[in-house]
Amino acid sequence: FTICHKTEVIKNTLNPVWQPFTIPVRALCNGDYDRTVKVDVYDWDRDGSHDFIGEFTTSYRELSRGQNQFNVYEVLHPKKKGKKKKYINSGTVTLLSFKVESEYTFVDFIRGGTQLNFTVAIDFTASNGKSLNYVLS
Repeated sequence: FTICHKTEVIKNTLNPVWQPFTIPVRALCNGDYDRTVKVDVYDWDRDGSHDFIGEFTTSYRELSRGQNQFNVYEVLHPKKKGKKKKYINSGTVTLLSFKVESEYTFVDFIRGGTQLNFTVAIDFTASNGKSLNYVLS
């Protein structure tokens, strides 16, 4: 796995709500909507020895369903899960919103039928002492 985003630290609460953030699809899953996305959850410590709370996995396709009962994730600590018989989870993370925004390129506009008009002017006088100048507008 490759780190593609780190949220801000929320201190002194067992029920943090993080600010919305943006992750390009390319960084999240490289366009493979079913690729596994792993989320690690840590408890911040002032001395830098952050405590691992647990993890969960999902995918872009699951996240894109938005807020629903399927987007409540159990945060599991693998070592605790293997050692403690009564261990259920270390908490849950609930997806509150998910929005896909497309960023169009110049080529997308051309493919979509955008028409361009431009004028070309050429300075043949050489009065500026240099070679020909081309101006596009």
